[in-house]
Amino acid sequence: MVREKSKYYNFQEPLHVYVVADASVFIWGKRPEGQLITVPAVEAELKDIRTKSLLAIFEAQVCSPTTQARRTAERAAEETGDIRSLSPADLEVLALAVQYHADGAIRAANNDGNPEKGASGVVLATDDYALQNVALHLGLKIEPIGQPRIKRRLMHVQRCRGCGSSFEGEACPDCGTPAQTKKRCKR
Repeated sequence: MVREKSKYYNFQEPLHVYVVADASVFIWGKRPEGQLITVPAVEAELKDIRTKSLLAIFEAQVCSPTTQARRTAERAAEETGDIRSLSPADLEVLALAVQYHADGAIRAANNDGNPEKGASGVVLATDDYALQNVALHLGLKIEPIGQPRIKRRLMHVQRCRGCGSSFEGEACPDCGTPAQTKKRCKR
C-alpha cells in the first residue's frame, strides 16, 4: 500500500504510519492519513460535543507514554528552551511520538532494515510551534493541521540586554542585568 506524497513528509516509505495527534486535529476536524493515536490529556482538553465526537469518528486510540519517553521529551524541551511554552498535554503528546518512533526503530533493526517486514513510521500532527520545534530537534516528522509548518529549528537563549552575552539563570553573571529570552535560529 503506497500513499500519495505529502509536502511535509514522504509517504512512499514507510508503509504503516502512526499519527500522534494533538488537540488541533480534533479542533480543526482534519484527519491525517494513518493510525491516529493521542493521549488522555488531549482527550481531557476536548470540551465540546463536536470535538469529543471526532475523537470517536476518527477512531483515535488513546494511550499514555512510558516514563522513559516522558523524560526524553522533557530533556529535549529543556535543550531547545521550549519547556516553558509546552503544556503537560503537549509534553505527553511529544513523549508518545518519541515512544512510537523508538519502537519503530527497534522493529526496523529486528527486521534487518527490510521496509517490507512490519515497517512503520511516526508523524506528530500539531499546530503548536513550540511542539513542532522540539519534534524537529528530536528528528520526528511533523504534519501541521491548520497553520503553516515552522520553517527552521529554533533554540531559545537568554541574552543580556546590557552587555549582550548569552547565559543561563535569572541575571547576567557579568553585569547583573535581568535575563531576557530570545529565539535563535539553529543553522
